[in-house]
Amino acid sequence: MIKTIFLIILIVILLLLSYIFYQCKWAKEVRVDIVNKKIKDEIRITQISDFHSNILKNMGYFKKKILDFEPDFIILTGDINDYGVVKKFNKAINFLSELSKLGIKIYYISGNHEEAGPMLDEFIEEIEKLGIKYLKNDGEYIEIRKEKIYIYGLSYYNYSFKNYKTNDENLNIILSHYSKNVRDNLDDSMDIIFSGHTHGGQVRFPIIGALLAPGEGYFPKYDKGLFKYKNAQLYIDSGLGNTLMDLRFLNRIQFSNITIKRQ
Repeated sequence: MIKTIFLIILIVILLLLSYIFYQCKWAKEVRVDIVNKKIKDEIRITQISDFHSNILKNMGYFKKKILDFEPDFIILTGDINDYGVVKKFNKAINFLSELSKLGIKIYYISGNHEEAGPMLDEFIEEIEKLGIKYLKNDGEYIEIRKEKIYIYGLSYYNYSFKNYKTNDENLNIILSHYSKNVRDNLDDSMDIIFSGHTHGGQVRFPIIGALLAPGEGYFPKYDKGLFKYKNAQLYIDSGLGNTLMDLRFLNRIQFSNITIKRQ
């Protein structure tokens, strides 16, 4: 009887560990629609956040889903590299090298893990070699099928809106690793905020949602997904990686293919 109980417990533990490993290493695509009255045509964006120098076991699926979606551009909303040690640095650069081969314009902002680490300058130098645009408290105007878009990217620690210069006619997109940095400084002209940082809590439960998220505390309101915030919309991606340890429960790692549509 004792042997049977022990065997059952062992099987349950192995199944749980296998499930967690799957949640941590096999990325899923999330499709999101955001409506906005400023645009006439659709704008397609792929958001990737919080990779944390992970290793995707389904890299082929990941690249195929992006290519099938045909995004107008890709946004990387911080913590792609994880504290800058050489091994993790190389994993992040290898991942971005594969991403850059897709031939799609990519914008990047830094997160707390990159800025707190010792290799941020080297990381920026390498991603710029890959043609990835680094936005450090700065913006860029682009036009896609006659749609005028302004993208402004914030740093994590020394974030600033000093260079935020746009108008109400543009679709104004803000990239901020931590959404609270924008929520506390929201401008009426800001339309859509794309963020990460929370990992969706990593561990989630039905109805309750996340138990804890970085910067948002216990049972956070802004943990993952699409939210209305004052006159703006906020989308938080729960990320492609993990911190401290590989742990995900009911919250598989993800990337988001986002369509902005006419309201």
